[in-house]
Amino acid sequence: MSRRLGLTTRASCLLAAGVTAVLCGILLGETDLVRAGVLAAAIPLVAAVVVHRSRLQVANRRGLEPRRVASGETVTVNLTVSNRSVLPTGALMLEDQLPAGVTGRARFVVDSLSNRESRTISYRIPALGRGRYRVGPLRIRLGDSFRMIELTRSFSTTTEFLVTPRIDRLPAVNPPRSDDPGGNAGSHSVGSHGADDASTREYRIGDDLRKIHWRSTARTGQLMVRQAERPWRAHSTVLLDVRRTAHESRRPAPETAGPDPVDERDNNSLEWAISAAASLAVQAVHAGRDVGLVVDSQQPVRTQFTDVDSLTTQLAVLRESPSAGLTGIADQIRSAAHESALVAVLGRLGAADVRLLAEVLPRGRSTPAMALLLDVDSWAGNAPEPDRRSSTEAAAAVLRSSGWRVQVVPHGTPLAYAWQLLLAGAGVRTQAVAAR
Repeated sequence: MSRRLGLTTRASCLLAAGVTAVLCGILLGETDLVRAGVLAAAIPLVAAVVVHRSRLQVANRRGLEPRRVASGETVTVNLTVSNRSVLPTGALMLEDQLPAGVTGRARFVVDSLSNRESRTISYRIPALGRGRYRVGPLRIRLGDSFRMIELTRSFSTTTEFLVTPRIDRLPAVNPPRSDDPGGNAGSHSVGSHGADDASTREYRIGDDLRKIHWRSTARTGQLMVRQAERPWRAHSTVLLDVRRTAHESRRPAPETAGPDPVDERDNNSLEWAISAAASLAVQAVHAGRDVGLVVDSQQPVRTQFTDVDSLTTQLAVLRESPSAGLTGIADQIRSAAHESALVAVLGRLGAADVRLLAEVLPRGRSTPAMALLLDVDSWAGNAPEPDRRSSTEAAAAVLRSSGWRVQVVPHGTPLAYAWQLLLAGAGVRTQAVAAR
């Protein structure tokens, strides 16, 4: 915390008048004028010494409600200012540093605080897009009761909050299952029938002696026990295309601006894709599944999640990738297609990307991989010619022929509607629906 002590305009004028009176009194030989000038000049100087020696102390505490919000929701900031000195303060000017991207100032005037008094001021941060934001530090300008001295206190404490993607409520339908045993089995008994080393572990104090596996004990030379039955968890993987070249954005029309927060998904296909991936992954987590996330070549392995908070935190700070194609994550996609139920949210695809996705599915797979393929050109306002099939439709046709179930999603389509059509296997182009 830094502190700066200065004279107010009133004190400066009084000091200047006192010095002027002293000089004039000396030149004119007026002793009374000199005395009056000395008194006038001494008042702000004495006030500065008194305020400095009194160690006027002001503390602050900041609270956010809540610290974790979805995109489009507001955050309330509560600032509590306390006077910890025995002297009352003058009027306080508070200014809190707002997050980057927020216009305006959080500036307030607070009346004088008596000794040991606290006061709380609240303000609201407007709706922001995904990301991690910081509020603060706070700057306080205060003075003495006579408004002679002005102190500026700059605190260093900041507070962070997180804006996660919007989560849409999807139809109450079980997510697609994978072909691995965990995709359909509720539990699996480990060690109840076999004698392989994978079903046993070393003996620990307190283990039931009846569970000792004597054959493994004789082979290893250490006491080994059979593991108890443990549940298998189904696996789902969400492939999210965040390449910069795969998405389009457009500025909102001025006439659409209003008091309601702007839904970023309407203006940016990448935000729609991230929100869709978050919604699908959250539904899978709520269904009791382990969820893997494959994003781009910046992540060499699949990121696994078993809870919603860590998943949405990862997606909140996710940024677009400079990768030109999906070849950098071909191994991750292929592994996800073999080991889990694969759901992809894709942007604009090149010929190499379509060929890669068409070849990743294993032969004989009973459950198809599923994809929401965004018609990115519609976000940019480019409509295809009536007698010409778009590149998005052509890519969807190739993927369908290779075993994918694909739903083309144009601008303005709610996720719940597109997901319902995809689950139904309609595979037809949706029409934009205005109501979300």
